[in-house]
Amino acid sequence: MLEFLKKIFKDEEQEAKKFLEIKLPILEDWLKEMSKPITEELRLQTEEMLMKISEELQRARFNIEILENAKLQNPNIPFKAKQYMEGNRKAYARAVTSFLGHMEINNKDYFYLIEFCKQFDELINELNKSTLRSYTILQEFFANETNKIAENLRNFDKIFKELKAILNGRKIVAVNVLIEKAHILEAKNKQKINLDVELKDADARAELAVGEKDAILSEIENFNKGDAYSSFLRLNEEKKRMESSFAEDKNKILQAFSVLERPLRKYSHIAFEHEEIVLEYLKNPIESLANDKGYAILQVLANLEKLLAESKIGLDERKKEKSLEEIKRLSKEFLEQFMKKYYSFKAENEELESKIKATGVAEQLKEFKQRLEESNFRIEKNSEELKKLGNDLDKLNNSIESIRSEIESSVKEVFEYEIKVVV
Repeated sequence: MLEFLKKIFKDEEQEAKKFLEIKLPILEDWLKEMSKPITEELRLQTEEMLMKISEELQRARFNIEILENAKLQNPNIPFKAKQYMEGNRKAYARAVTSFLGHMEINNKDYFYLIEFCKQFDELINELNKSTLRSYTILQEFFANETNKIAENLRNFDKIFKELKAILNGRKIVAVNVLIEKAHILEAKNKQKINLDVELKDADARAELAVGEKDAILSEIENFNKGDAYSSFLRLNEEKKRMESSFAEDKNKILQAFSVLERPLRKYSHIAFEHEEIVLEYLKNPIESLANDKGYAILQVLANLEKLLAESKIGLDERKKEKSLEEIKRLSKEFLEQFMKKYYSFKAENEELESKIKATGVAEQLKEFKQRLEESNFRIEKNSEELKKLGNDLDKLNNSIESIRSEIESSVKEVFEYEIKVVV
């Protein structure tokens, strides 16, 4: 019974040893330490393959030298045939020698060898294509020598297939993937730390921008309670009342010339000497009256009245009567009375505008508006930045969690250890 309990506790102790919490900064080193038996076995197998490559390289160079120095069994072949043979022998030897020069491997790094195996496939394929013709021709002259070289090339192909199989073994590939993922995880974690800092800075800028806007709004509120703003509102109300009061007289003039527009245009086509003044009045009656110091318009209206009375202006009876009524209303006394009101209104309006400007409120409100627009722009910009950084951080956290989970799962499969990576 005691032995049975000891076995249980021993098993539990072993299981406990197989669960570890590993901090991210040491994860990569831990993986490398754990993978030493695998990498050591890989090193021994790789060195064995490299030794085979080196030995095959020596045999191939020896066979090339034999080919280069080989004598024809039948030296009595035609001269041209000899030249043809020699050209192909040199071309074949040169191509194979160049290929063999690439087979000298001085770097035992895993990833270098993986890449070299890919390069070998390209080199051997290119060699086979480029030497097919010369090899076929040399078979007629030096079959034994070229067969040995062909065997060397086949051996290279076989050795490299074995090397690729070793390098792409399930465990070593899994180990290298794990180490690479650990490296990526650490890089992403550093990126997350930097992103956290950026997010805090952006949040601080956003709070500062909101605070600036609140300060501006408070400043506006206090300004609106001041005497200058009250005076500004009072003067503007006074200006509106005065404009409203003058508007009735102004509209009478505008209405009159609106009614007379058609007869006046017809008149201007008859009385060319008055065409310019008529067009000016039709364009802007108030301004034209202000500039018409001698009331030349009265002569125009008198002439128009006479022509209307004589039915020399083509209008129907109703429009004719309406036009005559408006002409009678636009007497000299009426126009003079209007101009007095106009000049009085203009003087009072200019005085009020001067007083309104003197308060400085309009400029201050303009400044407040600009500052608020700038503040709102900063708030909007900071809000967009916060949103982007938040999304980036969520994506990064998901990526980190995914890679961490993959590492923990792979470690359990490769090393039979349950680990928790502490980021």
